[in-house]
Amino acid sequence: MSQHEKIESDGISGVRVRGWEITSCHRPILSNAAIEQYSAELGFSVPEMIFGNSYLRARHCATGKEIELRALDALRAVDTGPDSAKSVQVRIAEGWSEFSRRNRSDITDVIKPFDWTFTTRYRGTARGLSFAASDAGIDYQKLKVREQILFYDENVLFEDDLGDNGTSQLSYKVRVMPSGFFVLQRFFLRVDGVLFRIFDSRVYHQFGTDAVVREFSSREAPFDDVKRLLPKKKRDDEDLSLLNNIQFADDAMKDPTVEHEVARI
Repeated sequence: MSQHEKIESDGISGVRVRGWEITSCHRPILSNAAIEQYSAELGFSVPEMIFGNSYLRARHCATGKEIELRALDALRAVDTGPDSAKSVQVRIAEGWSEFSRRNRSDITDVIKPFDWTFTTRYRGTARGLSFAASDAGIDYQKLKVREQILFYDENVLFEDDLGDNGTSQLSYKVRVMPSGFFVLQRFFLRVDGVLFRIFDSRVYHQFGTDAVVREFSSREAPFDDVKRLLPKKKRDDEDLSLLNNIQFADDAMKDPTVEHEVARI
């Protein structure tokens, strides 16, 4: 059995094992004052549910090198530039206009609807870890081996219902085993009548090695393509509730674009 130390303190839980400290912090939704401060710093209104003081951190104790997941850092990666109205964003804007313009008078051009989906390619905040492109990916066969779970947690960093027109959510899951740790951060977007989008950032470290492997995958599909996969109920009715199920959308979207990176401790 692996030697490890549990961490439990004031909303923070985790484990110390094999020279690493992995902690997950759950905090309440930000106060109005904090939300105003975040919005001023970012230049746009933050998601309606933002857990800005929650985080996941994996820290190598001997070197202080770490990777952390935080809502504010993720939102800093939302594109607000003047050149961001590309083809996909234009389609989002057109679809959003159809559903939302009556309810949101401040939607005036294609960039704002894109911003308000909070789409982010955030991969985590690395400190002391320099990730570089690599041909080596995560060893999923190793992860399939049944092991004792020393620590597991999941958490939402932000979520917004896009004015009742969909869902934008950033969340994470973490699993620590005697052999290593695995993190999945997921950005999920559903814009009703327009599209589904999933960006996954996975981080894996095998204890006893000096490599931290990160994979970033992106998938996107038109809303109707996913909707066509809904199972039929009696009288040929569709179970529309599945469109709110992230796992259903995940299973429906195949062939992701995947990038591999490695950092050395």
